Amino acid sequence: MTRRASAVACLVLVGCSAGSPAATPTSVPTESVATTEIAASTTSQAPVASTTTSTSTSTTTTLVERNVTEVIGTSVEGRPIEVIHVDPASVLPGSVPVLVVGVIHGDENDGLPILDDLASGPAPSGVDLWLMPAMNPDGLAADARHNARGVDLNRNFPHDWTAIAAPGNWEYSGTGPASEPETQAFIAFVERLQPALTLWYHQDEYRISPSWRSDGPLRQRYAELTGLPYLAVTGGTYTGVAATWTRQSRPGAMSFIIELGETLPVDEVAVHARAVREVATMARDVATNE
Repeated sequence: MTRRASAVACLVLVGCSAGSPAATPTSVPTESVATTEIAASTTSQAPVASTTTSTSTSTTTTLVERNVTEVIGTSVEGRPIEVIHVDPASVLPGSVPVLVVGVIHGDENDGLPILDDLASGPAPSGVDLWLMPAMNPDGLAADARHNARGVDLNRNFPHDWTAIAAPGNWEYSGTGPASEPETQAFIAFVERLQPALTLWYHQDEYRISPSWRSDGPLRQRYAELTGLPYLAVTGGTYTGVAATWTRQSRPGAMSFIIELGETLPVDEVAVHARAVREVATMARDVATNE
């Protein structure tokens, strides 16, 4: 949804590690903490992961160094679309892939500190955790909802795509289904990873929409853990939506949107990260019992 123009700095810490069977990174960082600046700005919301000091005895820092970043595609303006594989060396055989997307609308970026927290702590047992800070890096850099061609990427996915409006409209859906390179890169990655659960951060409706599908209990639990109202999201044209396409990508796939408020208080970042870990565990249990 539309919101105030503000950018949040997301500092992603990555390091060297062996890849997992799910994917082979295009490049492997060195055995030291490397900091990648995803979006620069001044803000009171300091990223959680960036507050960790680098010491040889720090469990958190050791874990962050073992994360692996992979570039899965590029945006209209050539910016990398990155995913972070959390500690792939510790992923157990048969672990269930879970993907968390911080930004699809570039001016809705308060999910980034949550991803920082997730990058700095271990994934739940049996969960293969992947983080995508920004599916829309051009929009994030410009603090704009759309990509660089004015397309709302959350109306550009192939499932139930319809032509919405024209360039300049807040819901412009592009020239056709998956017309944008960012959408194409995401689709190719999901088809490869096949996540059991994909979470999407948006703003600023401050709610989670109810569902009667298999992810309904996960949505409700996330709402309970964070205090978000469990209410329907209305007011838009919801065709070509990313979460809907992701649910349709394979049988049993779960995906839902978390609508944060206008801002995310710093003391709520860890609350949301804990909620992600809990619903990821629930998704693991659903997937392994199918």
